[in-house]
Amino acid sequence: MDLDPIFLALLFIVWAGLGAAAWLTIAVFYRGRGVLAGLPPAMAGGIGAGVLVPALGADNEAGLMLSLVTALLGGFALALVAIRIHYRTWPN
Repeated sequence: MDLDPIFLALLFIVWAGLGAAAWLTIAVFYRGRGVLAGLPPAMAGGIGAGVLVPALGADNEAGLMLSLVTALLGGFALALVAIRIHYRTWPN
């Protein structure tokens, strides 16, 4: 049995989880007000930033650790952008 698809699926789950963890940090800071709109972009940002590192050629152990860090930062950035857009477009 080939374990590559299982490992790749696990990486996608971890990257999405790191994006959600970044969103959770922002949600605590904003006290949960109007932050739900940022969860899907945060998870997508985590996956996108995580995939970007191995796609650029860093596919060793250091590349794995770098992809985890970039997944956290990508999720944080996209969640923050989505929440800011939500605050500016949604009437209070």
